[in-house]
Amino acid sequence: MSRRRITASSAITIALVLLFANSNSGAVAANSAVPKKGATCTKEGIRGRDLKGFEYECLKVGKKLSWSVGHKIEENQNGNGNQGNSQASFALGALGANCSKNGLVAWNGQMTATCKNGKVSYTLASDVPPTPVGGYTSRPSWYPTLNQMFGHGSSEPTCAPASIKFTQPVLPLEQMAPSVPYGLTVGGHVTPIDHAYLGLKTLYLSDTDRVKADYIPITAPADGTIIEIGSLGSPDSHRVVISHGCNVYSVYMVVNRITGVLASFAKEVDTKGYLPLEIKIKAGQEFGRQRDNMLDFNVFSGDSWLSGFQNIQSYLSAETWKPYTADFLPFFVPTIRTAMENQMQRTSVPRSGKIDYDVAGTASGNWFLAGTNGYSGLPNSLFAGATKMIDGGPPTGKKDSSWSHLSIAPHQVDQSAWVFSTGWWMDSSGDPMQTLLVVDPTQPAPDKLTAASGMVVYALSQLNFIDPPGSPARLQGGRAPFPVGYTLSQEGYRMGVVALQVNSDKSLSVEINSTITSPKEFLAFTAAKRTYNR
Repeated sequence: MSRRRITASSAITIALVLLFANSNSGAVAANSAVPKKGATCTKEGIRGRDLKGFEYECLKVGKKLSWSVGHKIEENQNGNGNQGNSQASFALGALGANCSKNGLVAWNGQMTATCKNGKVSYTLASDVPPTPVGGYTSRPSWYPTLNQMFGHGSSEPTCAPASIKFTQPVLPLEQMAPSVPYGLTVGGHVTPIDHAYLGLKTLYLSDTDRVKADYIPITAPADGTIIEIGSLGSPDSHRVVISHGCNVYSVYMVVNRITGVLASFAKEVDTKGYLPLEIKIKAGQEFGRQRDNMLDFNVFSGDSWLSGFQNIQSYLSAETWKPYTADFLPFFVPTIRTAMENQMQRTSVPRSGKIDYDVAGTASGNWFLAGTNGYSGLPNSLFAGATKMIDGGPPTGKKDSSWSHLSIAPHQVDQSAWVFSTGWWMDSSGDPMQTLLVVDPTQPAPDKLTAASGMVVYALSQLNFIDPPGSPARLQGGRAPFPVGYTLSQEGYRMGVVALQVNSDKSLSVEINSTITSPKEFLAFTAAKRTYNR
């Protein structure tokens, strides 16, 4: 479970880019063959339309050139291509194209862009309206819809996400073990993770016994369409996305084996790395198998919107889906929901966890190093004036995009404990670390630390876990999950101190010192101080 999956984030970003259709209808190339999704094409980047008015782009998937998912194009009075509903309309052209409405921020078919100095440009924090008090309680008009991000369908669904019911378990309920809720921070996952980890009983076995055990089927919780599968870099690690309709998507990662309705694609996805699909699946049908690690699982819903992010623009550059992260438990019918709740390590509500801990004017929540464009970890200067799409991946000289990330949030299970999670511990190229933030009774908790508090210095200690009495035995160094309701000790090995100060401009000053262990020894910020923004 603790294994870092850098390739998972990369694969998701690549998948979303591949699914986006380009809105610049003037760039559609003439092709001798009518394009069809998945069919071979001749030149990367060219676009074409089929006889029904769907537009496709020629993309390189692995070593093969093939036509992307088609999007319905309708001509408006000005002759510009637009998708057939107001939410998905292309108000701006392709990146670098001319535009006339300076200040307009809108979806352009590939990304949320802005018209700046007469050119379609990347959207930076200064280009979007200030976040309202209390955060956005619903999607602002300039933020892409969930349907646009996943590129599935040519119009927005009119049915309610709540009408989708999960009538089957993802894993056999009798084979489930304690499960990690949303909100874990570990390794390069510096900010709270937007997926849960479903536990398996096979993880209690020794490595020798586990490899002799049977794999456990992974099944669709409701009817739907598998719209993509991808490799996460190894033969036993895959990602699967199911669209259940009505703007509900379920996502599965680190799937050990591709089986069932996807069995015929197992070798192809490992060769090509990513496959856009349209495979129908019924509730209870198998599409994978699991044995050797927890199953990453989450649900995104078009009517879910997390208000606890103070700057959602930070997620336009990567992991744009975060505000749509939904509590998956209410989707399941009562008997399944109860069985799953009983296995969630977190005993407080919501049992499925939480990822949005930004509290305006305080130190609580997610932060990104000043001068970088949010989650991407890339410098703002790279995006300013860019006329071509910027590839994902870590900045030059950095080990991962998380080098610039910072999170100060309650622990995902023990909500009384605060975790200080940083992508830059001692090495500016990236060396992620998670420690317990020791809050003395005389100090404000991070969600009460304001500009009026001035500089506050906290001790940092190693995370130590305490199992509840009567918990099942786990092999030392094994893969078994921690039990339901475990807590954190405040007496862990001291790792250093951190000085925090909320500034009047809403930024956060941070300085880590790993050579001292007492907050009293830290007297003032030095040249090692860093500044973070939302």
